[in-house]
Amino acid sequence: MVLFGGLNGTALDDTWVWDGSNWTQKSPQTSPPALDYHAMAYDSAHGEVVLFGGDSAHGDTWVWDGSNWTKKSPSNSPPGRYGNALAYDSEHGQVVLFGGVQGTTALNDTWVWDGSNWTQKSPQASPSARSYHAMAFDAARGQVVMFGGEIPGNYHFLNETWVWDGSNWTQKSPQTSPVGRSRSALVYDTNHNQAVLFGGHQNILNILNDTWIWDGSNWMQETTQTSPQPRSEFAMAYDSGHGDVVLFGGYADS
Repeated sequence: MVLFGGLNGTALDDTWVWDGSNWTQKSPQTSPPALDYHAMAYDSAHGEVVLFGGDSAHGDTWVWDGSNWTKKSPSNSPPGRYGNALAYDSEHGQVVLFGGVQGTTALNDTWVWDGSNWTQKSPQASPSARSYHAMAFDAARGQVVMFGGEIPGNYHFLNETWVWDGSNWTQKSPQTSPVGRSRSALVYDTNHNQAVLFGGHQNILNILNDTWIWDGSNWMQETTQTSPQPRSEFAMAYDSGHGDVVLFGGYADS
């Protein structure tokens, strides 16, 4: 697992890897600038971690090959943004990007990365503009799942569930659903064939530590004996080598 950057008083530009028991800091020859509010996804077709976005409306595309970061020079690229989400769609062999904020304007554009270039998609239906939403690829159903997010400026927190099939977005209507939230994380657990949602902001004051499972049509809340403390703006990824969803960092309060 790979971790890059984040915020600790100031933005960071360090790269760390997790082997299932320990963190090791890497010393790449080249590296993205210090960033927070960026998004990353593993592109298994090309064996690279893809990074895009970040404060302040960062618009460069970087890839990590296991030892070094390389800045890509695509002929076409999304405009710079932060608070966006990325997920790797293994059904179509491409990284999917949705939304985020540019300046004070929320975006609802959909882009895909094929390893060398970005292409903007023109779906018939699309989620509303938002930022700090959570997104993951549901391998059992071959679609990207997106939940929540916020509309910048008015602190409206969304509880919508959308799925992307490679060409179009469809809003789902689950019988039960998590409360609206932003700055949470969603990860697909291959070992149990389910997407796992954790935490985030319910509103400006309330931070969550609930765990929810998506089965393709409905959300179910998990009752766990132990749980991380309430937090937002953390990172979460699935460690296929050890069959674990791993969580790191975040904000516990203001």
